[in-house]
Amino acid sequence: MKNRHAIIETLNEAVRIEHALLMQSDHQATVVRGLWRLQMAPFFSQLAEEARGHARKFGQKIVALGGTPTVEVGPVRQSETVEEMLYDALRLEREALASYERALELADDDTAMRNMLEDHIEAERRHVEELELLIPSASGTRIESTPAVRQAS
Repeated sequence: MKNRHAIIETLNEAVRIEHALLMQSDHQATVVRGLWRLQMAPFFSQLAEEARGHARKFGQKIVALGGTPTVEVGPVRQSETVEEMLYDALRLEREALASYERALELADDDTAMRNMLEDHIEAERRHVEELELLIPSASGTRIESTPAVRQAS
């Protein structure tokens, strides 16, 4: 594979984002309050487990390509409302999707890698669409950050 190093770097960026989504979603499942807690705590827990699986899957692929998966975690946000939590999850899902799409562009001569990434991109797009449906004001918008959100230290 001619772009091996670039693909490893791009997949490591995706793993870093998945680590952030894992930490952020796990935290959100713990702290979510109010009338929506019974629905949203399991939702965020499931999101965390999916992120863990994605990080593991692509970490193993990085090893297979001769690289070392990152242990770094991207920025994790602490939110106070369910809407902020959903916006934060959407932001990370969109970032992860963009990383996988960049990796796909680099995998031009590796059919197996392209198939793996195409399948994963389809699943990531469904995650983004589901979150957009939960936040009607977010559909089709670009989310850079959410108001009144504290950065975890």
